[in-house]
Order: sequence, then C-alpha cells, then structure tokens
Amino acid sequence: MANYEYKVAWCQICSQGWLEIVKDKTTKRLFICCSECESEWDSPEDISNREVSTQNKYGMIESPDYDDIVTIGWEKYLYRGS
Repeated sequence: MANYEYKVAWCQICSQGWLEIVKDKTTKRLFICCSECESEWDSPEDISNREVSTQNKYGMIESPDYDDIVTIGWEKYLYRGS
C-alpha cells in the first residue's frame, strides 16, 4: 500500500507519513492509520486530536474499495492536493 491512494492528511504526530483510510482485514472496519508511525484514529474527524490516537488497536490492514469509503461518507476527507 505504498501509493497512498486514500490519504487524508499528513501525520501531525510523526511528521513523516500520510494518514490513510485503511480497512482491518478481520473486522472490515475502516479507520485512519499513519503510513510511518502507525498511529490510528477511528475517524477522519479525530485526526487533529493526538489524545485519541491509538496503536495496535486494529489488526492487519488492507486497502478498502472506494465504495467502502463512500458508503460511510468519508470520501469528503480524501486529500485532493498534489
């Protein structure tokens, strides 16, 4: 998952990775995860709050389908810059 297809923002915790929408392989739940430090958030609405970030809350990840993202209304958070 190195193409950052579903990135939403630059990580404010480590300043080295993209925050991406990913999917837990087991539960199929979508969440936000940093590509570098692996900090996690339950929702894109929470990414500015360091205090609610977790690590290792979720299991192995996979890339979600775009339809998964649209279904829960997170397409509006996708990064549109260059």
